[in-house]
Amino acid sequence: MGLEEIPYWEDRQIRNSKRQSSSSLMVSPEKIFIFPVPKPTFQFLENIWTSFTNKMVSLVHFDDEPVFSFSIFEVIDEDELRIVATATHFKLREIAERRKIPGIEEYMQKARPISLSDPRNESAHFLQKAIIDYNKGLRPEVQYINLKEAEIHPEKKILLSETMNYAIGLPLFVNDTPIGILWGITKDPIPEEQMRPLILQLYSLFDVIDFVVSKESKDKSDFYIAQKNIEKADTVSNSRNLFYTTTKDQKEPVTSIIFKSHQYNIEYRMDASFIIPTTEGYAVSLKSFTPEKLNNTGKNLLLIPGFFCRRSVMDKLAKELALKHGYRVFLMDMRGRSRQTMPKYGKKEGWTVDNYIQDDFPEVLRWIRWHYRSEKTVVIGHSMGGMIPRFYASSYDIIKEIKEEFNLPKPEDHIAGVVSITSPNYISLKSNFIGLDTIKKGFGMLPHKMISDMIFSMASFSMQATIQTIDLKKFFKFLLNLHSSLRNFSYDIGTRVLTIKDFVGYKEITPPEWYFLMEDVFCEESVSVIMQFFQSQIYNEKSFLSNDGKINYTKNFFDNYNLPIYSVVGTVDQIVPEESLADLASLKSENKVLTKYEQGHLGIIFHNDTVRKICEGVDEWIHKLP
Repeated sequence: MGLEEIPYWEDRQIRNSKRQSSSSLMVSPEKIFIFPVPKPTFQFLENIWTSFTNKMVSLVHFDDEPVFSFSIFEVIDEDELRIVATATHFKLREIAERRKIPGIEEYMQKARPISLSDPRNESAHFLQKAIIDYNKGLRPEVQYINLKEAEIHPEKKILLSETMNYAIGLPLFVNDTPIGILWGITKDPIPEEQMRPLILQLYSLFDVIDFVVSKESKDKSDFYIAQKNIEKADTVSNSRNLFYTTTKDQKEPVTSIIFKSHQYNIEYRMDASFIIPTTEGYAVSLKSFTPEKLNNTGKNLLLIPGFFCRRSVMDKLAKELALKHGYRVFLMDMRGRSRQTMPKYGKKEGWTVDNYIQDDFPEVLRWIRWHYRSEKTVVIGHSMGGMIPRFYASSYDIIKEIKEEFNLPKPEDHIAGVVSITSPNYISLKSNFIGLDTIKKGFGMLPHKMISDMIFSMASFSMQATIQTIDLKKFFKFLLNLHSSLRNFSYDIGTRVLTIKDFVGYKEITPPEWYFLMEDVFCEESVSVIMQFFQSQIYNEKSFLSNDGKINYTKNFFDNYNLPIYSVVGTVDQIVPEESLADLASLKSENKVLTKYEQGHLGIIFHNDTVRKICEGVDEWIHKLP
C-alpha cells in the first residue's frame, strides 16, 4: 500500500514554512550526503533514546488497540546507522515488574551497524529522501514496509522473528539535522482507515522529539526530565501555539499551549501551572484543559488525585471530560508534589492529610471562585482525592472553629457536587499484611496520642524515595520488633506483602501503563500522611481521624454530608474493597448515585473504555444538578 495515495500532504507541512525550490533544480535523493549527528547532540541522545522506542510501543489506535508490538531506533553514528534502542510490550512489563527477561539484550548483540554508503541500506535511502522533504518545508514521509516481501539488508533480515511482518519508519530530526529513524513493527498489516490517524500521531511524536531534544540539550537539563516529556507526550493532539502568559496571582509565567485534538477534532488549551500558596510556605499547583467550546452547565471541574499520585494519573478522565463533554477542567497537584509546591526557604516540615483537607483544598476553591465568580465547581477525586472534598464539606463547622477562620469557603456556596472514585470512608486494606492482627491487638491497648508520637519519632527520616522504594516488609518487621529508626522507606514490588498489582488492580492494564505508573505517577509523600493512614488501618475501627485525633472525619461524613454525590466503586479493588463502601446508601444527601465497574484501584481510571463510561455517567449527572 502506498502512503502517497492517502491525502495527508497538509499534515506534513511544518508550521510557517516558506521553503520552496524549482523541481527542475532539485537534487536526487541518492546524491544527498548524510552528516554525522553533532557530538553534543549525540551525547545527549545516548541518555534518552530508549524513551523513543518506549513511546513508540505505547501508541494506541483511537479504538484503544496497541499499534506496535516492537520498536527499534537506528541512530546516525558517524558514517553508519546503528540500532541502539529497542522496546516491546514484553520489555515494558519487565521494567514495570522489575524482572529480568532475556531476549532484548541478545537482539542488541546481534544487531550490527550498517554503513550509510551501503547501497542495500534502505534506512539510509529513507533519510536521504527525508532530508529533501524537510528542506521543502515538509515533515518526512512515513515509510510503510512489508518485511516479508521487501529487500531488507541481510544484517537486519537475521533479526526478524516470525511475528515481525510489517514496519513503519519515522525519520527524526533535531535542530534541522537528521538523527536517525524510529521503527514500529507489527505482526498484522495496519488497516487503511487507521493509517492517517496513526500518521498524525507519528508527526506529533516527530515534533515532540525535535522540541524536547533541542530545548533540553541546549539548556543542559536533566536527562530524566527529557525522557519523561517524550514518554508523556500527547500524540493524539498536535500543538498549534505556545505562549507564556501572566496572571495576577503569581510571578512566574504560566505555560499556555493550544492543541488540535486528532481524536476529537477540536482545539483546546492547556495551562500549566497555576501556583496557589496555602500555609507554612507550601503551595498547590493547578493545570487546566479548556475546550474551544464549553457546554452550558456553568460548572467547572476540579480533579484531585489520590495517595502517592501526581495529577497526571487523572489525565485520561480530564481530557475525556474536557474534549468530549465540554468542561473546563482543573487538575490539582497537592503540596509536596513538585518543586513549586515546596517552601523555598526554611525547614521543610512534613504535612498530614489534614493539610490537604483544611488548607490546600479550600484555597483552591477560593482561587477558582475568584476567577470564575458565577460558576460552581464539581470536585472529582480518586481514592484519597475523593476523601478530601467529602471530609471538608462534612467537617466544615469543626474545621472553621479549630482554624478560627470564619471566611472559610462554604461547601454549599462553592461545590455543586462531589464525584468520588474508589474513595474510602475509612482504611480497610484487603491484603495479606504480615502481622497485621498482632499489631492491631498491641496498639488497641494504647492511647491514640502515644501511638502517634511513638510511630512518628521512630519513623522520622528525610523524604528522598518514591513509592516504588517503600519496603513494607521492613516497615512491619520494624513495627513488630520496635528496633532502630526506619531510615529508608523502600518498596520492593516483588514482595507479596502489598504489590503494585494490588495497588493498580490488574484488570486490563497494559504494559505501557504499568511503565507510566512506575516512572511518572507515583511521587514522594509525607511521612505524616503515611502514618495517618497507617493509624487509621491499625487503630481505628472503621474511622478515619485527624492527625491529632480531634476530628472523626468518617463519623462526620455520615452524620453531616448532604451535597450531591456520585460514587464509583471498583469491584476487584484490593485497596478500597467494595464492602467498605456499603454505608454510602445511608448518607443524608438526596442526590446520591452509586456505580460499579470490574476494575482495580488505579485501573478504574486507566482503562479507556471504563474511563469513557464513567465520564458519560458523570456528565449526565452533572447536567441534572441545579
